[in-house]
Amino acid sequence: MEMFQGQTQQQTRVMSAQMRESLSILSMPAGDLADHIARIATANPAISWLRGPRMPGWAVDFDAAAALAADRPSLIAHVTGQIDLAFPDAADRAAALVFAQGLEPTGWLGPPLDQIAAEARISSAQAEAILARLQGFEPTGIFARSLGECLALQAREAGVLTWELEALLANLPLLAEGRHRELAELCDCEPADIPQIARQLRAFDPKPGQAYAFDPEPVFPPDLVARRANGGWQVALHRSAAFAISVRPDRLPEGTRDPAARSFRRKALAEARALAQALERRNATLLRTAAVLVARQAAFLDQGPGALVPLTLEDVAGEMDLHPSTISRATAGRMIDTPIGALPLRAFFSRALPGAGDGAVSQDRARAFVRRVIAEESPEAPLSDDAIVTLARKADLLLARRTVAKYRLVLGIAGSFERRRKAQAPAGFDMPALAR
Repeated sequence: MEMFQGQTQQQTRVMSAQMRESLSILSMPAGDLADHIARIATANPAISWLRGPRMPGWAVDFDAAAALAADRPSLIAHVTGQIDLAFPDAADRAAALVFAQGLEPTGWLGPPLDQIAAEARISSAQAEAILARLQGFEPTGIFARSLGECLALQAREAGVLTWELEALLANLPLLAEGRHRELAELCDCEPADIPQIARQLRAFDPKPGQAYAFDPEPVFPPDLVARRANGGWQVALHRSAAFAISVRPDRLPEGTRDPAARSFRRKALAEARALAQALERRNATLLRTAAVLVARQAAFLDQGPGALVPLTLEDVAGEMDLHPSTISRATAGRMIDTPIGALPLRAFFSRALPGAGDGAVSQDRARAFVRRVIAEESPEAPLSDDAIVTLARKADLLLARRTVAKYRLVLGIAGSFERRRKAQAPAGFDMPALAR
């Protein structure tokens, strides 16, 4: 074997301690950041901690995270953003948030349904209806109560949930123990067919929540405020989330010959100035990110979720000339107070569906379309899912039938047969309550 020796040159970016501190501060919720500043200020007399609103408009170039993998958004923030859009009724939304607090890092629902119903002060029937809507959220499989249910939700979404696969998922312990003969009897197939049926499960994610960071406590107080002014939108930091410090060299020993005192002064000033700069960058990044989101989704604030346009972390990062991980840190768990209520910044993002005519449209617009056409249908002749697909094509929306069915589930709308039966029921007839 012949050996060769050579040289290669490679450029890498090394994160300094100051850059890491800036990123950490950007990610901190307001309460954690207040504690962080208080701890540093206690040990450093050069830091005078001030709290108050800061004005937008700073010119900041902050892209320290360009070499890092994008942070995972918070699972709770992701879910609560969908809850705000899918549950316009305040009581239902409050109950849905109790479900969200029961999520495990896997995305599965931890507490039993009767316990959640008791905590939310709703009936078992209401809890079942809310859970059915939550199980239509993205990513498919969250709010499942077991591995079998998690995989079944994803199989149904993919359109491959056959009777045999459903029976197999209901009896997963038999599959784990290799008892194919018993499974075959339950699935009404041959034992040799079981491995082929089970092979379909490889395409699904048994723990969909692990694609997200896990924060068991949702953050509800707003960090930012958006208001209409002078024909447009203006964004500012909420007073409770605006942080700034003053650097006070006069509080440190000066002119001393003691090497320890001079070293202390030098380190204290460097720490204070680095913290001040990190807080300015944090405030500026939050303001710039929120300003871009509000500007791009102004129609959403004026008209509701149906006016959301497709928008991703990468889109915002490109406009701000930052890395997507920086935008992820700036938006995770953050709320903005608007004229239509406090919203998670994640609510301003929306994935695209393939559309005709003008191009891509957002999933939220498609969901709003389904809600609107059903609200406008004749009660005596409710629209089938196929009919809604046809209407969607005419509106430049390409929806599959199973997508319409999924959106109905998320919106708590029954199928056309149930809607027709409800419309034809005699006045005062006691029918099972349908989810809103």
